[in-house]
Amino acid sequence: MNPILTFKDVTFRYHNGTTDVLHDVSFSLEKRSFTVLVGPSGCGKSTLIKLAAGLALKSETAGQVSIPEKKSMVFQNGALLPWYSAIDNVELGLPSVRGDTSYREKKAREALGLMNMSEYADAMPRDLSGGQRQRVGIARALAAEPELLLLDEPFSALDPETTDELHRELLDIWKSRGITILMISHSLDEAVTLAERIVVMHEGRIVHEHRVRLDYPRDPTSEIFGKYMAEIRRELKEKRKSVVK
Repeated sequence: MNPILTFKDVTFRYHNGTTDVLHDVSFSLEKRSFTVLVGPSGCGKSTLIKLAAGLALKSETAGQVSIPEKKSMVFQNGALLPWYSAIDNVELGLPSVRGDTSYREKKAREALGLMNMSEYADAMPRDLSGGQRQRVGIARALAAEPELLLLDEPFSALDPETTDELHRELLDIWKSRGITILMISHSLDEAVTLAERIVVMHEGRIVHEHRVRLDYPRDPTSEIFGKYMAEIRRELKEKRKSVVK
């Protein structure tokens, strides 16, 4: 099967930067897979996902990055325009279709419905909770019907109950729509809950990968769940110790 996203020997430095942010990174994503990137702050996760989204401009890159045409990204806080309503924000992610003024509204309403936000279509971002704003951000990404969905710590600012709800909904969307997901998370619990594959990064390199062979939904109190978390935590701790030395 041809991968949907490929990094081959990628070394990356921002324009006018003095150090490489990514070092000789090679990995690929299978279609319809769910992968989570973990690692300490500054390890290159955000740069990698920006490259996957085609957003890392004014930079110097060695190696090859192959990305799909149909891709969407969800940011930490929803990244909504405060002067636009929920539905107008979702429509921003859609192309204009000449001669069909109803197309964008129809697709936006469908996406809001998918995220259980239909009744808030005309609400302004200031009148929405953090979880609701993030739902609108996800709806905007899904409205474009991407092959690849990129998520940069989308649940980091939300309360545990809302996070659990969005975890379940995201898994349902992934399974039902057959999209590929690449997500950044600082929570190992979240990574093991969601991912088929966990990629561990440190200092701009991929240092470990784990295939999470657990059925969904996953039980965070189970012994095997705890073993995955303990193994990844041990790997990150060892890397931190090696840097101190």
